[in-house]
Amino acid sequence: MKNLMLTIMAFLLACCLGFLIFVAMHQQALAQVHETISSFSNIDEIAEAKSNTTQEDKHSLKAAMEKDENEEPYDAKNYKPIAKLTTHNLKENEKKQADLPQFSKALDKAQTIVNNDNDRSNKYNDYGIDSTCQGAYYFIFTFENKAKPGKYYRVTVNDNNQATIFDKAYEINDNQHANQMSISPQESEVIAQKHAVDELGENAILKKVHESKDGMFYTFHEYETQKDYKVIVNKTGDVIRQPSLNE
Repeated sequence: MKNLMLTIMAFLLACCLGFLIFVAMHQQALAQVHETISSFSNIDEIAEAKSNTTQEDKHSLKAAMEKDENEEPYDAKNYKPIAKLTTHNLKENEKKQADLPQFSKALDKAQTIVNNDNDRSNKYNDYGIDSTCQGAYYFIFTFENKAKPGKYYRVTVNDNNQATIFDKAYEINDNQHANQMSISPQESEVIAQKHAVDELGENAILKKVHESKDGMFYTFHEYETQKDYKVIVNKTGDVIRQPSLNE
């Protein structure tokens, strides 16, 4: 009888031990399953966060590009039409095809070179777009010359965003913007030719003539030196020197 009781007690203890081992093993397995599920959840969250960040970056880049493309050139408030009147009448499709720097960057470049020239803050006035005989487009910007009241800087900025001052003392003539021509086309060409010869020498050849907003636009060329000389003779006979981009 005593042996039977001991056998039963041993069996019960073995059952309890087996149950405890079973619970312990399943808790570890459950913990591993839970940990695996959590890690997958974290991976999904990280992937989703990266995807959202990428999408935000793409939207920001696209918005920035659209802002650059849609940037409209502008003149200063109450500007004097200088660059406007001394450039060709380019068509809108020509301006869009012109491979020029972003307007604000080109303006900043021109503003910097002008301010460094006379150590003043020279107020921006207006802009124009023109092209060389070879078809290279460029900006013309004008600024008030604070060191010379009544005078204006004229600056070119090319397709490489390089700025060049070609006139430091442009002056607006009171009769400059008259609506009617007061000189004949022949007189206008003679005036232009004289200035071209003074600049390039006797071998200056008239290469191109255009009507500008302020008169007649002449381009002369000297083939030995490969230099251009560009002038506008306005409606009253005044000569307005233009940039040639090969000076």
